[in-house]
Amino acid sequence: MSPRRALTLLETLVVLAIVVVVVALAIPAIQKARAAADQLICATRLRQLATAAHLFHNDHGRLPPGWLGPSVQNSGNQDVSFAEGQWVGHMVLLLPYLEQTALARRFDANFDPEFVADQKWWWSQPAAGPGPPHVDNYRVAMTPLPFLRCPSAPDYAVPVGDFSMRGGGTLLGIHVFNDTSMRAPFTSFWRDEYGPASAYRPLARTNYVGVAGCGIGNHPFFSRFEGVYVNRSTRTLGQIAARDGASLTLLYGETCGSQWVSDPLSRDISWVAAGALGTYLGIAPGSASAPLVGFSSYHLRGANFSFADGSVRMLRFTPRMPRTVDPLDPPEPWYTLQQLAGWAAGGPRDAAALED
Repeated sequence: MSPRRALTLLETLVVLAIVVVVVALAIPAIQKARAAADQLICATRLRQLATAAHLFHNDHGRLPPGWLGPSVQNSGNQDVSFAEGQWVGHMVLLLPYLEQTALARRFDANFDPEFVADQKWWWSQPAAGPGPPHVDNYRVAMTPLPFLRCPSAPDYAVPVGDFSMRGGGTLLGIHVFNDTSMRAPFTSFWRDEYGPASAYRPLARTNYVGVAGCGIGNHPFFSRFEGVYVNRSTRTLGQIAARDGASLTLLYGETCGSQWVSDPLSRDISWVAAGALGTYLGIAPGSASAPLVGFSSYHLRGANFSFADGSVRMLRFTPRMPRTVDPLDPPEPWYTLQQLAGWAAGGPRDAAALED
């Protein structure tokens, strides 16, 4: 009987080298497959949101209001805009169409677009300012909803207790507007820890928001790109189809928060407060430098968007607006993105020019 022959040291090293090479070749393929799967899941979730908005439209004859901020007449007045309004986004209105009816019934707010509340914070009592939280609303706002998160986006660590402007937290009071006195559209917001209220905690977050375009306002150029979802909007699918076309009008898109200043001072957006964000900041790759209140994504080449016809397409990363814009010669592809965002922007548009 011949003795068993073991592998020599050289043979063992060769086998290990082969294994290392195989693994090295397999990792990029695995990462690519995972990225493709995440992108598909993300697109499916955006399609679900668009479908929910369509179902809401079937029941109410219009799309939900983008958000319930200040009165329409005060939308462009930053000095008084925070002094009124329910300050809640429209995601709560879509919950019954996303198999979350019980959660929606627990939320206490007046969603009539014509009603303007005289209290600043929907989650706070008394109405005069930060005080004891509205317990039911607060519990709803802290409920994580997996279908509102993109699997490719990281979970930022959101700390508690830093009340300074540089502190982290989840964003509330998001309001996109433009005005004749402004050189560019603007987005106002505050954090969940606005003021020294020790009861406040980071709220559940979302990576999906409506499209506000360049917001609501009266600027002669930027107001042309008002999105479907702006402050107290009441757009209908018929209006969109008759003006720019549902297949060429953005409805929802991705946003992935930002590492504000430095880790772990991070910020993200509350799904209860999120109504919509502006497109004037372009579409940024997800990173510490991504605009906090703009559209961004951790996908490889762009961000997913759902259109008003219910379709979902990926749009390539797009530069933000330059410091000055010539209305007679606006820069591309920024201008194309604004045309797609505006529900009645008019003019030529080609979504394929931005599609990945």
